[in-house]
Amino acid sequence: MKDVSDVYLTPEQVAVKLDLNVETIYRWLRTRKIRASRISQKAWRIPERELASFIRRRNVSELLFEEYAEEYKLGRLEYEPIFPGSARRVDYRIAHSKYPLWFEVKEFDDDPTLSGSGGGAFDPYVGVRMKVAKAAEKFRDYDDECCSLVLFNERMNLVNICTPRIALGAMLGSVGFVVPIDTTTGTQSGPVVDNVFMDGGKMFHPHIKTPQNRTISAIIALERFNVGQHELQIEVERKERAEQRSLPLEEHLAMLEANREGYGRRVLRTIVYENPHARRPLPPDIFTGPFDERWGQEGEVIKQIFIGQELQKLIETEHELGLDHPFLRHAQRRARTRRTTHDQSTRQRDGNRNEI
Repeated sequence: MKDVSDVYLTPEQVAVKLDLNVETIYRWLRTRKIRASRISQKAWRIPERELASFIRRRNVSELLFEEYAEEYKLGRLEYEPIFPGSARRVDYRIAHSKYPLWFEVKEFDDDPTLSGSGGGAFDPYVGVRMKVAKAAEKFRDYDDECCSLVLFNERMNLVNICTPRIALGAMLGSVGFVVPIDTTTGTQSGPVVDNVFMDGGKMFHPHIKTPQNRTISAIIALERFNVGQHELQIEVERKERAEQRSLPLEEHLAMLEANREGYGRRVLRTIVYENPHARRPLPPDIFTGPFDERWGQEGEVIKQIFIGQELQKLIETEHELGLDHPFLRHAQRRARTRRTTHDQSTRQRDGNRNEI
């Protein structure tokens, strides 16, 4: 058995191990972020012991945040810089033209309770709220700074950081509805008000209902967005509509195999959830990639205030094809399936008639 010190990896092998783009690995090699040997003009070899040491220094979420920052030119990242008067080290600082930006980057672990059988109720907000509470402790000495919590989740758990209703609910209060009641008559006195932030938000004091966390400027969801998967669904729907039939599984797999690289494409993107009560808001000219989103307050309403051009085009195409309405799409596919089955039965019957 080879000792780890004798094992050398190619940049392509390292990219697979870290689940990153190989271009990122080559960029790290050129900037000496990861140590390696250059055996020719184009060939590198990375000792496995160096890779193991590198992984111990950074987790996946930090590596991806650094990759995003590099790709979209956020500025020079300082890792765990010293902050005067504090022993607490926040993960990253970026020098911005307005003021320094601080980022604490965290990821979620697997939930061991999901490996068993059974079911039950769960709180969709609790995982995010726990991370917010820990970040608030980390930012305790950073009251007058612009601080953001970056979250990443690809583990097996029930945490959803990419659904605005849940992420904003964790911040501002569980999302619910209000039914106005006339206390005199006990009857409903007005229309139901939907999408109301109730209790439990980590940015509000639970009793006196005033902002309690104004240091965290935003929660930022970091995601490897499956663009290729969406594009495959679009092509399947277009083909089914053009041919007026439902594609069998074999044709789905054939389409995937014909363009596996394209339909497997993932892009790094962010979803920014602004804290409307922050002392120092996150500047609007950052996190504006082609697939990024930003949610914040306009007037009295929390709404989407930015969407990247490529994501906008993708959403519009899916809307035109009905892919954003699963029940409608299911009905359309069932109708096409019945039509395909009817056509096959008719051809079979006609063929049998000709044989007689």
